[in-house]
Amino acid sequence: MAQSPEPKAQGARQRVVRRFLFALSFAVVACGRSDRSADSSKPTGTASSVYAGPQALVLRMPRAGGPPRVYAYPRVDSVIWSSTDPAPIPAHVLAFDEESGSVAYEDDKGRPVLLELRLGTITVPSRKKLSGLASTNGSAIFGIGAKGEVVRVSPSGEWSYKPPHPAKTVFPQPDGAALISMGTGANARLVKLFPPETKILDSVDFPVASRTVRTQMGDRLYLAVDSGLIVLRTRTMDWGPSVPFSEPIAGMASTPSGDRIFVLTNARNQISVVDRYRDKVTAKFELPGKAEDFRIDPFGRYLLAHAAEGDSIWVIAIGTQRVIGALTGAWRNDLPFVGYDGGVAVASGQDVVVFDGETLKPRRRIKGGAQDYWYPFMWDGFRPRAASLDVPVHFDSVAIDTTTIDSVRTTPPDSSGAAVAADTAGPRGFIVSFAAFLTEDRAKELASRIRVGGETAHVAMSQKDGSTIYRVVLGPYLSKDEAEKAGKDSGHSYWVYEGNP
Repeated sequence: MAQSPEPKAQGARQRVVRRFLFALSFAVVACGRSDRSADSSKPTGTASSVYAGPQALVLRMPRAGGPPRVYAYPRVDSVIWSSTDPAPIPAHVLAFDEESGSVAYEDDKGRPVLLELRLGTITVPSRKKLSGLASTNGSAIFGIGAKGEVVRVSPSGEWSYKPPHPAKTVFPQPDGAALISMGTGANARLVKLFPPETKILDSVDFPVASRTVRTQMGDRLYLAVDSGLIVLRTRTMDWGPSVPFSEPIAGMASTPSGDRIFVLTNARNQISVVDRYRDKVTAKFELPGKAEDFRIDPFGRYLLAHAAEGDSIWVIAIGTQRVIGALTGAWRNDLPFVGYDGGVAVASGQDVVVFDGETLKPRRRIKGGAQDYWYPFMWDGFRPRAASLDVPVHFDSVAIDTTTIDSVRTTPPDSSGAAVAADTAGPRGFIVSFAAFLTEDRAKELASRIRVGGETAHVAMSQKDGSTIYRVVLGPYLSKDEAEKAGKDSGHSYWVYEGNP
């Protein structure tokens, strides 16, 4: 008997809420930036001074092929992680999973690729010819097979579903559901199911749409149709009020919170702002000329529009609907983008130049940077753990034998890589960390394959947000140079931090 999908979806919904609140916190930190005085060209701060949580990072993958690297942002000359293996050439990043540290992307051959930063692995999980690749969590990628079947690939394996009619598009949802459009004409439907279950839970008539965009929370799906803009409430699978437009829609984008949808029509010289709560156009602003494409700052501060003619990139303050000015550069899938500090990174010839988003004055130039594919993201996976996470739980009502604890502390890990309790006693050294897992088996398997100078990596356990984390580590070492050498000699992806395991 199939289990209800609700228990499976509950954890996913909680993760979605955490991601939304996290993005909202940065939007609050950044709000008001577009209204500051025009003579201020300095960065508004660094990740450490503004927010003590996840780091601002940039993943850079060679566009000609090669090992990917992760840099600290805005210090994009500071490599904090690099792979020992080359990655397939990226065409488009689909999603990032901040819990597992997995980047899902489509390569230049149209294949799904999973880059797992914690483990340092790069895999092409399916050799099938898939179209319409999509992901919402960075660890599972959906696509449409040659016969109209829906395929989902993930580190745990492959799942497929053959709908009653050939699938056209799949819209994975943050809560784990999948919305699948199938059929044509009178048979065109949108069905909802929760993989790996194949039972259709709900369905609705689905019109032909030229463009679609969903909110980050996944609660609404907007479709551009002949009459204008229509919206599907994905949780209840019912249609909301439509927003009419007098001409076809050429482009759409949603703010991170999903409260506004920006619409570019075929005239291309004006952007309309649709309020999701009023279901109507509440504002319009003119562009300096006709736009070919546009994108939204992930923190909801700026809109970047690409001129239909030439290589101009217009920077528009969303809060005031004010055209700040124009930059010159290439318009690519990855660039330009807006960093957490309001800097606009633009491909300029062979280099990447970061401009101040308000004054449009150049901040820094990264020589040869345009030869990489850039993906900015926020993550705490490379940060050392807070010391408080390693403090043992103390129960006043339980008498603890301290001699037993001392014996555990002084017992070294065995050669099998068995997990040992994190040690907070003794002098602090430098740790080489290779990966972190939620399951002990995967951690032990990796630890058994890492051996440097007669020492085998071991597994250290810690608690985070109520979950047990199993980390594969070497050390501690007395100096950072010694730890770096051990990491390089291992032949695996690694990072070094100061502290105890």
